[in-house]
Amino acid sequence: MTDSSFEYSKISVNGWIEATALNASDTLDGELSNGAFFNQKDGIRLNQAGLMLCRGVGCLPTATFPPSQNLLSRIGPLPGPVGELEIGFNVTAVYGEDSQFLRTAGIDDYTFDDDKDNKLAIPQFYIDAYLPVFGGMTVIAGSFFTSTGNEIGLPFTPPNWFATHTYAMQHAPSKHVGVLTGIKIPTSDAFGLLSVDLGLVGGWNNWDERRPTVIGATRWRSNDMATWLDIELIYGDGEGDAFGPAKGGSPYLVASTNGEKRQRLHSSATLTHNVNPDTQISAELTYGSQKGGDIAPAPVFIVEDSKWYGANLATRFKVSEELHTGVRAEWFNDEKAANILWRSTGATGGSVYSLTANLDWSLNPHLRIRPEIRYDKYEGDGAGLFAGGKSDQQFIALINAVTYF
Repeated sequence: MTDSSFEYSKISVNGWIEATALNASDTLDGELSNGAFFNQKDGIRLNQAGLMLCRGVGCLPTATFPPSQNLLSRIGPLPGPVGELEIGFNVTAVYGEDSQFLRTAGIDDYTFDDDKDNKLAIPQFYIDAYLPVFGGMTVIAGSFFTSTGNEIGLPFTPPNWFATHTYAMQHAPSKHVGVLTGIKIPTSDAFGLLSVDLGLVGGWNNWDERRPTVIGATRWRSNDMATWLDIELIYGDGEGDAFGPAKGGSPYLVASTNGEKRQRLHSSATLTHNVNPDTQISAELTYGSQKGGDIAPAPVFIVEDSKWYGANLATRFKVSEELHTGVRAEWFNDEKAANILWRSTGATGGSVYSLTANLDWSLNPHLRIRPEIRYDKYEGDGAGLFAGGKSDQQFIALINAVTYF
């Protein structure tokens, strides 16, 4: 993957292409809604064609250059002593249908692909520095995938267990522009490993209508690294930061005529445990809220204080070194359909239940195949959540393939 000159400078170039062949039981003219997120249509679709140029810690967790320090940005503490000063970077470009969910308002303001299914985004360009101070410290500055939630840093951070994504992820930010610091906290051997994150960003997927937003986390690891606990949150003014389909911004439309802040909170707690070398489990709890505005172009703007919350539980079992199988169950409640992806179907609030199962087959280091089935059911007010509001349930079968180079 790298020649000797790249190895000397710890620079790597990584690429991937991800595509999905999908069939859903209920669609509107072949278009999906909500279920199978990010996938948007029946048939064979290009999810992502990505290219990443990175150095050192900015490449993780691709394992091209193993970490030499005891703390990684957005990932958390590692065993070992304080390392040496290390400065890395990452620049990532993505083209495909997923890109419209990875765009940043004020940065990815392209017009050439407005009427195209496949779009371009530059979701990451950042400097990542490790500083040998305190118990170990990291600083990441620039545009980066969010550290909030169980599914971050597509497709590498971490490699997601499933091809489709949770409603918890649908209701969360995907990326930020700003600064995020992490500090490893000295602890006793009996306690385990601990770090805290704190940062200031320009909001949700946004650099156009910059609103100072706090992002933070507490991360605990057992000494044997078998158990991980991550408690994460983002809090700030959510007024006026939604910019329309494929333009970046948040999925929450709220506006004010008097300049009053419309505060938004999103939080996540994730517990991951390696039961044994062959079995992993992961549980995530999510809670969020948005203060309502005083402008109400019905039905998409939020004028009432709204909340969303849910839980998902997943397990992954290693059948062999090349083959894994996984199951995920999720319950999620968006009380008043605050998310525009819900409101646009005519739903006005309620719960959705989802069950997903898959196989994950790594034929070799360069090719990964994932057949997956998923069933979603909506129980709530207003129109259904699927098929453009015409159905309250959806069954999906797909085959996802990712090639790495």
